[in-house]
Amino acid sequence: MDIKKMIAEGLLREFKAGRIDDKCDLSLPLVVVNPHKCDVEVCASQPVSLVVWHGNAKECALSLRLAPHAVVALTEVYASAKYVDVRIEQGEGSECRVTTVMLGGAHTSYETLLQGSHSSFKMDAAYVATGFDHSVLSLTTRHLVPDCKSASIIKGVASGKATGEFKGLVYVAQDAQRTDAQQTNRNIELSGGHIVSEPQLEIYADDVKCSHGSTVGQLDEQAIYYMRQRGISKESAERVLLEGFVEDVVSKCDVEALREMLNDAVQAKLNE
Repeated sequence: MDIKKMIAEGLLREFKAGRIDDKCDLSLPLVVVNPHKCDVEVCASQPVSLVVWHGNAKECALSLRLAPHAVVALTEVYASAKYVDVRIEQGEGSECRVTTVMLGGAHTSYETLLQGSHSSFKMDAAYVATGFDHSVLSLTTRHLVPDCKSASIIKGVASGKATGEFKGLVYVAQDAQRTDAQQTNRNIELSGGHIVSEPQLEIYADDVKCSHGSTVGQLDEQAIYYMRQRGISKESAERVLLEGFVEDVVSKCDVEALREMLNDAVQAKLNE
């Protein structure tokens, strides 16, 4: 995957850190490449598309602050094994949508603070762990004020001697009435791969709508049988199901050229 080539071809605009407001040129998605420490504040009145590319093994701390009513689509790509801490703070009426794709055995921790009423947070994430990879995704979503929404769908695939972990916590403060929060974790173990899933709810308010669910299993044998009845080999059928499982997350990325490159990278990773 060559993110520098996408920048050179004018598909993305490189961004270092700092304030994103209406003075910034937002005609192209912004991309931060291999940050070590990155603080971003979004105050623009129009939606912002931000990509963070992790292609080396250096540890990273990313802080993203959304001003009231800011709208951000954040795509994070982990192309290597590394440790990353992400903190997201959201003001009143802000919207943050995160798409995360992990292909390199990274350990990443997200903490989202819904600090302004009527703010919303959504995450679609997937990791593919093969060989001796150890992929860890931790997600803590803190509802601190009333009338906020959050939803997360985390998918994991582990094969060979790889291990995957998901640790999820939805926290609802006592004053955070009328919270709407959903957390879903779906996982597939293949040929010796191992996945651990730990979703949690911690609720102190009364008027809430919260749910979480977790599954760890194998590929759908009935779907494989259905495709084999139509002349598709078992290996091809399994590959189609796996690619569809992960690419459902990749499709949420709002940068078309990056989406295509990620689909190719997912297929290459699954070939391992």
